Amino acid sequence: METHKRAKCSKSLDPDEIEEVLMDEESDEELEDTDEVVEPRVQSSSSSEDEEDAEETEVEFRAKRAGDSSNFLNFTGPPNGVDQSAASDINAESSPFSIFILFFREVFQIILTETNRYFHQYMLSRPTGSTSAQPPDITIEEMYTFFGLVIQMGHDPRHSLKDYWSRDELYYTPFYSNVMARDRFFHILRFLHFENNETLRTMTTQTTTDFGKYERFLTH
Repeated sequence: METHKRAKCSKSLDPDEIEEVLMDEESDEELEDTDEVVEPRVQSSSSSEDEEDAEETEVEFRAKRAGDSSNFLNFTGPPNGVDQSAASDINAESSPFSIFILFFREVFQIILTETNRYFHQYMLSRPTGSTSAQPPDITIEEMYTFFGLVIQMGHDPRHSLKDYWSRDELYYTPFYSNVMARDRFFHILRFLHFENNETLRTMTTQTTTDFGKYERFLTH
């Protein structure tokens, strides 16, 4: 760039002045400083050579120490790894619900027992002669249906629970009323319980106070 500028300026100089500039040693040093030659970098090896080096690389494993132990489990059961005696009614044609309930049958039974218990405790606390329009005891099938509806509601959010049974054209979905009556659903929801209230009153620890109603599930 400096040389180009000097070429333009030389047009307005006298011949003697031009000679003086060209013969000046300091100007030559300046030109040498500005004219830097950038040499291209040459790769020392090609990609194919790198691949060959990677293939030849050997991985050295640490020698096994005396204290090392393998976490291999020795299975002692049928060849297929399934204990048929634990679920004799389960086979290849079983429904997903049948598999699911193997793990949660006892949990649902606890909820059913405590929900019915709480309903009877509530009725005993009311004035003599009080009755309920709902059947006194919830069945295990109704409890399964109740939680199935709760899961379905998570995929179909609405403004309020009553909207699921609404006959309004904007909300009407026959599925919910066909599966369970609205009043029965709200009855189960009202008395849903996980622990006996009478037992909780005898416990005084801080843990029981905060999580007593769910402690059976946390330690199940």
